[in-house]
Amino acid sequence: MKQQLINFFNNVIIYLGFYSWKLNLKENSSEGYCWLNKKTIDIGLKHRYPKQLILHEIAHINTCRFCNQKHNYTFWKVFHSLVRKFLPKEQICDSQLGHMQYASKGIYKLEYQELR
Repeated sequence: MKQQLINFFNNVIIYLGFYSWKLNLKENSSEGYCWLNKKTIDIGLKHRYPKQLILHEIAHINTCRFCNQKHNYTFWKVFHSLVRKFLPKEQICDSQLGHMQYASKGIYKLEYQELR
């Protein structure tokens, strides 16, 4: 199972043209994290759908660089397209749908007031 997840991760990363990214598989976790500065993705092996979790974290790579709320419309659009491309026979799992439903819209830009 671990090797299949590593191969899946590598295939997606290479297809998308991301380089130097690493996958850490966490035995006692069901959560995932994308560490942009370290180019590392952590995936909990206790997650029921680890491939969808991998795609979720990969979707963060280009969608969250300029947004302080990481689950915005653009993020979910990229995530859905990754699922359609790499897991075409799977439906999006309930945990992802719930996450999408309750995540905020985020901030798309920052505006600074001029100090007087």
